Amino acid sequence: MARRPETSYRPGERRAGRKALRITVGLLITVVILGGAAVIVDMGLRDFAETRAEAEIKKRIPGSDSTVDVTINGFSMLLQTVSGSLDDVDVDLAIGEEGVSALAENAGFAGAVRLVANGIELDSSIDVLGLTVPFSATVAPTIDGGYLVLTPTGVTAADAVTLDLTQLVDITGLGFSVCTASLLPESFTITGVEAKTSTLNLTAHGADVPVDLDALARKGSCAAQGAETGE
Repeated sequence: MARRPETSYRPGERRAGRKALRITVGLLITVVILGGAAVIVDMGLRDFAETRAEAEIKKRIPGSDSTVDVTINGFSMLLQTVSGSLDDVDVDLAIGEEGVSALAENAGFAGAVRLVANGIELDSSIDVLGLTVPFSATVAPTIDGGYLVLTPTGVTAADAVTLDLTQLVDITGLGFSVCTASLLPESFTITGVEAKTSTLNLTAHGADVPVDLDALARKGSCAAQGAETGE
């Protein structure tokens, strides 16, 4: 039976093989380290941009009790920044009673605004036979073309008053609208609103949001109706 020829390696070949293996392993480790570093840098840049955006938007929101949360979505923050725009950005605004009152005042409403368990109430009064009768109107918030629209849904006399005001108060004249689009850069759209016990929550979305600071400084706008918000 013929014997299989033995394969032999010379010492130089073995050393070259080990060297190539070490180089390959080293390159893999380097790639992993660099990849991890890139992820860390990307996360840091994303966190910095979100924090900076929250601070800038917060300046436009009336009321010291309001908060802003910005979430920059997308795979790579670095690539988005280099491209000059952010693909997908979500913003949550929680406006407290002080801020909602400021919005109402800017819209021309002279009464008090309260955030209650069932939504928003507007406090006002009406003259009945020479007497001033205080009442509260419940309003439902909606978004229409960038406007926050507060539509009255019912009216109730103050606790100490036993009087049916439904026939005396024209609730259609109690509602108002205020442009909330101007609270955000023009690349954002207000997408929803919800009244809670202590805050009025607005959600907004931005696509292809420019990273240029001058572009971000341009406020959003509404149609030529209603009242604009002030700073």
